[in-house]
Amino acid sequence: MVKADIPQIVFNDRRILGQTLGEDTLASELEENIFTQFFVMEDEETKQLLGHVGIWIDIPLAAILNLYVVPEHQHSGLGSNLMNFILAYVKEKNVNTLTLEVRKSNEVAKHLYHQFGFMEVSIRKNYYADGEDAFLMLKNIEIEK
Repeated sequence: MVKADIPQIVFNDRRILGQTLGEDTLASELEENIFTQFFVMEDEETKQLLGHVGIWIDIPLAAILNLYVVPEHQHSGLGSNLMNFILAYVKEKNVNTLTLEVRKSNEVAKHLYHQFGFMEVSIRKNYYADGEDAFLMLKNIEIEK
């Protein structure tokens, strides 16, 4: 992700997640926070944004902050591509534990995460602004020595 991607990320955060960190915070995180990494997936020809993922890494731990595919391209395997990318990225960084939060009602996302070996380990009550609970999900990653 580069600074020029931020307005599109904020737009998609709002329409997909219902909230966003906002342009100023994302710019600050992108430029100043050594623990945060943001990536975008875009169409090679049109440069249209297809997906986004943000992670926070504090080795040996990491947390997925946001992961989504824009609605127009969901159910096409791109979510799996993003997840494969992130898993390879954090493994390369010697991360052995990856976590994320997901809405209890988000069956599609939970299904994807379960496919990749994430387990529901806790409930975060009233986690989202609308009062919905979140599942804290965890995946242990084997590091090759």
